[in-house]
Amino acid sequence: MQKFLVAFVLVFVACTSRPPAAPPADAPQMSIDVKYVGVPVMNVYSDPSDAATVITTYGYTETVSILARKGVWVEVRTVDGSGWAHAADFIGAADVEAILATPTPRFATPPVAVPQPRARGEIALKAKVNTDGDVIDVSLLRDTTGNKKLVEANAAALHQAKFYPVVQKGQRLTFTYEYDVTY
Repeated sequence: MQKFLVAFVLVFVACTSRPPAAPPADAPQMSIDVKYVGVPVMNVYSDPSDAATVITTYGYTETVSILARKGVWVEVRTVDGSGWAHAADFIGAADVEAILATPTPRFATPPVAVPQPRARGEIALKAKVNTDGDVIDVSLLRDTTGNKKLVEANAAALHQAKFYPVVQKGQRLTFTYEYDVTY
């Protein structure tokens, strides 16, 4: 009787135990790396193609979880799942530490040079830059060229420039930038 009871318990346990369940299809993927955005604004696409729909964006120095790599593309975690970004748009932790240690304005897209072979002198402009790195105002500090159209052309070129955002203590800052052009 005791042998029968033990055999019954063993058969019962064997029949009721289930194999481990596979993770649900919508379970979040494990991250294979953590990187930081190294461009002013990074687009995240629905598929690894520039022609795909942009599903979200990340800003300069934001932390991003990398889920997979596919050639020049990386799959990144988003609020709604995942998307694809250019691998070249990322920087490592050491780069971010250096950027945050010395927040210095630098161009992402510099102003287009305004040629004027006969001009002599200097034009100094001051740009007000917002937290996204966009030039929102340009004013003249000095002009020794005497050429108003040349000043306007340089101001317009500076207005079209784009800066990397300046980040200090995790916050993006507005700033001013003095831009000098010598002829």
